[in-house]
Amino acid sequence: MSNPHVPRRPSPPPLAAGASALAVALTLSATPVLVAQISSGVSDEAVVIGMEAPTGSFSLDEENLGMRVLIEEVNAADGVHGRRIEVRSHPRSDGTRPDEAVANARRLMVEDEVFLLFNFGGPASVPIAGLASEHGVPYLFPHTALITRDDARFVFTSFPRYDDETRIMFRFLVAERGFGRLAIVHDANAYGVFFRDRLRDMAAELGYEFVGAVEIPRNPADVTDALATLRQSEPDAVVLALFPDQARRVMEAKARLEWGVTMVTSGPLTDEQYLEPGGTFAEGTLGFCHFADPSTSDVPGIERYRAAMARHRPGHPLNRYSLYGYTFGRLVVEGLQRAGRNLTRDGFIDAMETIEGWDLDGALPPVTFSPANHHAQRAGFVCELTGGRFRSVTGWVRP
Repeated sequence: MSNPHVPRRPSPPPLAAGASALAVALTLSATPVLVAQISSGVSDEAVVIGMEAPTGSFSLDEENLGMRVLIEEVNAADGVHGRRIEVRSHPRSDGTRPDEAVANARRLMVEDEVFLLFNFGGPASVPIAGLASEHGVPYLFPHTALITRDDARFVFTSFPRYDDETRIMFRFLVAERGFGRLAIVHDANAYGVFFRDRLRDMAAELGYEFVGAVEIPRNPADVTDALATLRQSEPDAVVLALFPDQARRVMEAKARLEWGVTMVTSGPLTDEQYLEPGGTFAEGTLGFCHFADPSTSDVPGIERYRAAMARHRPGHPLNRYSLYGYTFGRLVVEGLQRAGRNLTRDGFIDAMETIEGWDLDGALPPVTFSPANHHAQRAGFVCELTGGRFRSVTGWVRP
C-alpha cells in the first residue's frame, strides 16, 4: 500500500554473487535505522503485511497457512484496534529458489510498502534480514536459525539456533544412546551444509566418529543408491538436514533397503507426516522438537490451534509447520495489540519489546523480548517416533 505523500526509498543494490551468509548477517544494525515515522502499510481500516504466496514447498506453505488461519480468526473478531489484517504477496516461479524469495521481499518492502514481513524462512532469510534493517521494515519470525543476531532492531527470530541444537542433539546421541559412528544426508544449501560441517567438526570434542555425508538435490525422484552407498560406512545413526520432500525419499529408500539404522531429524524437519513412507522403518527416529504433538497435546495453546484449524480449515491435516505459523503469528498480533491504534513501525517494535514471560498458553517456553533480545525460543526437547508419533524423551532443554 503506497503513501502518495512519501517519496519512495531507492532500491538497494543487488547482493554480490557468492556473498556469504555471514557477510550479509554483519550488515544487520543493532541501532535504529533513520527512517521517517510514516505508518506505511497502515490505513484506518487495515494493516497490510507481506508474506509468501504458495510455493509448492510443503513446510513453507503450511507455515504460512497457520498464519493465515490466525489472521482469519483475528479478522472475524473485528481485527486489531478496528483494523483488519490484510496480506500482500507475490508468487515465485520456483519455490526452491531463495533469490526469488529475496526479490519478492524487496518488492513488498519497497514497492508495496507493507507494514511488516512475516516468515520468508530458509536461506533467503539472511539477506532479507539485511534488507529489512536497511529499509526499517519489521521482519518477524522466519522459519530458520541461520540468523544469529539477537539485537537487530527490525528483526525478530523464532526457534533455537542451529549451534545450540546440534550441540544438544549430537551430545545426546553419544551420551544417552551410545552412538559412536555418525553420518549425515543433507541439502546443498546453507542449512544442510551447516549441519554437515557441525557434525564433522564436533566429532573429536563429543567423542564420535564422522563416517560419511551424502548431499541430495531438492525434489529427488529416488535416493536409494545414495543411501546404499552411505550404508557401507556403517553408521549408528544418520542425521537428516533436509526439507520434507527430500526426507520422504530418504525414508522410502530406508524402507526399500530394509536398513534399521536410527535416523535423526533436525528441528525444522521434525514432523510426523513426511515419515509415513518409511512405515515401520521410520520407528525409532530421533528428532529435536520445537512443539508438542499438534494432534494430541492437551497444552491449551495447542488446543487453541486445533480449534482454529477445525473452524477455518476443517479436515486439513495438523502438523508442526502450521502450528508454527499460528503460534508465532500470535506474537505478531500481540505486538499489534500492544502498539495501540496509533500504529507505527517503531511503535510496534517498542511494543514487542514489552513482551515478558509470555508462554502462549504453554505452546512455547515463556517468551521475553528486549532491545538486546529479539529471539523468541531458545529451548527445544529431544523426541522419538513411537507408534507413528513423536514423543518427548527429555523436558525443555535450553543450552
